[in-house]
Amino acid sequence: MLTQSFIEKVHNAFDELNYHETKCLDSEQFCKAAAKTIAHCKELSDAVCAVSMFQFCVKKWSKIERLFERKLQVFNEIKYEGNTLISLVPTDDAIGTYYITNGVYRKAKKLFVATALFPEQIFSSSFENGCFRFFEEGKYYIKYSKMSLKMKLFDNNDECLCNINLSNNFYILLENNITSYEIIVYEDCVGIYKKSYIDSLNDIDDAELDYLIADIEWDALEKNSELGVAKLNVYEPEQDVELFMLFASSILLLFHRYMDERKAMAYFVMNHYNQ
Repeated sequence: MLTQSFIEKVHNAFDELNYHETKCLDSEQFCKAAAKTIAHCKELSDAVCAVSMFQFCVKKWSKIERLFERKLQVFNEIKYEGNTLISLVPTDDAIGTYYITNGVYRKAKKLFVATALFPEQIFSSSFENGCFRFFEEGKYYIKYSKMSLKMKLFDNNDECLCNINLSNNFYILLENNITSYEIIVYEDCVGIYKKSYIDSLNDIDDAELDYLIADIEWDALEKNSELGVAKLNVYEPEQDVELFMLFASSILLLFHRYMDERKAMAYFVMNHYNQ
């Protein structure tokens, strides 16, 4: 049913995603506008809001098409005012930031990346033979380990470069790591450093933030959601962005598996005690 509240919700989502259509829907142009908005989000919280609105529109697209066919006049009575909930930054400030999410189509194995380097595109990962990749001719891929809550990173020679474990605060730790990078888990993010720098320290706690190559923070789309958005900030040019994107993706994939296992356990316990 095309209620007034639904019409207003769609209009607000279009406005925040900077898709200011008043006549004919175009899914391609909508996706371009949403991609550009997400890529220019100032904070992670802004990107979470933008992805949630994007997901809502994608899920309700056929209903939105009916809205434009039957209630366009009512829709256009609401004026576009520009961003109110979402804060954006200029392109120069957005360069070096990558937003990664599995929350667009609510499918854990479908990851998307938005970046101001390509502002009107959302790049998707591929998932084939259990392997996640971002680039067809990329250098790396990740796949789930046989062990719970662990992934493995491989190069294109199928050599395992490290195990990726979910940390206690739902970030990641690297195990048996032979990459050129090391991860330090902080309270609200993980910092990525050159391994040569970390090896030069007497204690890992002596690592200085000035030597950060990149960092990753993330959040769930909503309370109790198994889907999320990760923000990758890369601070130095010519770094291994593909690898860092896979680190960020591992957080989302492992958290989704954690939530699935927790829900399965809760279901088992509930049915066990109700017998």
